Amino acid sequence: MVNEADIVGQLDFGEAESILSNTANSPLSQLLLDLTNELIVDLRKELQKSRASGNLEQSIVPSKINPKSIEVTAPHYWKYINYGVNGTEVNRGAPTHGKAPKTGLSFHDAIKKWIYDKGIPIPQGSTHDGLAYAIQKRLVTDGIEATHFYDKVVTPQRVEEMSKPISALIKESIITIIKKPTT
Repeated sequence: MVNEADIVGQLDFGEAESILSNTANSPLSQLLLDLTNELIVDLRKELQKSRASGNLEQSIVPSKINPKSIEVTAPHYWKYINYGVNGTEVNRGAPTHGKAPKTGLSFHDAIKKWIYDKGIPIPQGSTHDGLAYAIQKRLVTDGIEATHFYDKVVTPQRVEEMSKPISALIKESIITIIKKPTT
């Protein structure tokens, strides 16, 4: 867990100014990066509990870090894993996700890739294509059960917890600047 007390304890006028202007290597930037990385670690831990191949968890990376927001990116299909997908015969209570963006892979080819990545053995008397079609048919009829990996990690309590060290660091920086002697 990130400890803003260590940063505040070493605060001087120059660092306080860099914190308030959020320069690239400021203590605030480092704090935000550390908080974002902790969030990503926890998202990845939740994903490890699912039946995934590991590609999604490895693709979650920080994308935008500033005092107003912390953002991570992941492939578009994160929402299918988190919220689930309704099938034609099984209603999973999932939202309507809309049309998936073009990825260069067809649904069938994406399943074939998943079979390979996951290391699923091809049953005797079947082919890679045959297994992919069977899985594809099953996904269409049964949908995908939600894992809520994102919802379990990014909670209102987590957001509040993350904002506390940021607020404390900014507050101390302002106090330090106010106390700065003028000549």
